Amino acid sequence: MRVSLNEIQVMCRKAFEGMGFAAGDCEDAAELVGWLHLQGLDGVGTLGKALDFLDREAQPPYTLCHEDSALLVIDAQGQSVLRCAATVVELAQGKALHSGQAVLRIRHCHNRLLLLGYLSRAAELGLDVQVRWADARQQHQATFVAGVSRPVVHCDDQPGPCHVVEQSITVVFSKPVGQVQPVDFAHDRLNQGFIVSEHTWQRLKHFANQILVESTDASRQHGAGGGNDAD
Repeated sequence: MRVSLNEIQVMCRKAFEGMGFAAGDCEDAAELVGWLHLQGLDGVGTLGKALDFLDREAQPPYTLCHEDSALLVIDAQGQSVLRCAATVVELAQGKALHSGQAVLRIRHCHNRLLLLGYLSRAAELGLDVQVRWADARQQHQATFVAGVSRPVVHCDDQPGPCHVVEQSITVVFSKPVGQVQPVDFAHDRLNQGFIVSEHTWQRLKHFANQILVESTDASRQHGAGGGNDAD
């Protein structure tokens, strides 16, 4: 089925709220799913793989393993990066803006591709960002140039049999040397809409329909109450 960017963001915001995300985190997470679609990275499909994890996750979503002026190590306890991404990326990019470089490592986490939406904001703030993660089949790398919100994503097959000890992701933030490029937004896809899985869309509706909000003029303006905006 084909849907618009606005329909994706409205549906995802409601689904995240139905899964118990805080209000601000709902907006952030819905925005990053739309951002992934603008980059051609199938945000709804990626989110679909995360739904089983998100539905059974508990608070608190992560623990702090180590922190100093340039390093932040987080244990996500086997949960989705969506449960900690907004907070830890903001902390790490703050360290980089202050000292010139910072490293963020999130251990024992799932759905790592979803982190890229948050990292695009660090690039827009003027930081170079390099991201690395691996699974049993491939090694993945994404690079953001300061000022450019669209990453270069590269995957290599593992050279041989690989037994991944843990699912983790490492991010290096650094201030660039020289002039920052202008921000590059990927709005060329907006007019075409996006193809999404009907099965995943129905699962999102299931979570969205768990929200019971009294219908008011204000809530109707924001899509709350009176049914699904994305129907």
